[in-house]
Amino acid sequence: MSEVITRYLTDNPCYKAGRIIKVQGIMLHSVGCPQPDPLVFIQNWDKASFASACVHGFVGKDATYITLPCAEMPGLAVRGWHSGSGSKGSSNNTHIGVEMCEPANIRYINGAAFTCSDTEKARDFVRETTKNAADLFSQLCLFHDLDPLADGVIISHAEGYQRGIATNHGDPEHLWRQLSMDYDMDRFRADVKVRLEEKKEKIITDDEEGEDVVRYNTMKQMPDWAKPTVQKLISKGYIQGSGAKPDNDGNPTDMDLSHDMVRMLVVNDRA
Repeated sequence: MSEVITRYLTDNPCYKAGRIIKVQGIMLHSVGCPQPDPLVFIQNWDKASFASACVHGFVGKDATYITLPCAEMPGLAVRGWHSGSGSKGSSNNTHIGVEMCEPANIRYINGAAFTCSDTEKARDFVRETTKNAADLFSQLCLFHDLDPLADGVIISHAEGYQRGIATNHGDPEHLWRQLSMDYDMDRFRADVKVRLEEKKEKIITDDEEGEDVVRYNTMKQMPDWAKPTVQKLISKGYIQGSGAKPDNDGNPTDMDLSHDMVRMLVVNDRA
């Protein structure tokens, strides 16, 4: 798998809104333009003026970036703007959204149709980004206790449109199809399942070595202003696993929460 780097879009209005969703699945997108570098999107989207979209991550060939908090509290994530607006984008309220970058040597000519100057090179790029996406999805499924083969858990943007929960896009299946790759969303889900089984004994985190992230491992370490919200989420079952098991003093233990996630939960406390 490519390196996973946390790079939140802190200036994007979606991040600043900080709404929290209960995660029911993950939606796979592709960016819809010939740009292989995730950092190009991050630099363009991480602005106060960019109010049209925001996703939880970008997947490239050599690196994957997490751009909205989605792997800090099991079952919860910051709401993204990845599947459209209004009722046609209702999966914003249920799904994490991840974008795959696309090869530099394709050119869109009409809608989702494109030409390609070097098919083998494009296939290699898409093959690697798809593998990286499958590995990231397996980590998120492990973290949020999701079954990748269950109905509606892992879907593409195109499948979201078919279900009436996303706007009319054909990604990312259009890449595999037009590059004549023997691959589809069923194969993707199966790949995620295989990787998930391989990771059953592993725990993912969203912070990289050396990153300055404040974490609270028990309620004793949680600031007083945050405790009421976190306790309500525990009582409603939103925080599960070891984080909900009390110590000898009745305080939940092993709560792997960043300061950003705690702040957003408290600001948007609707528990």
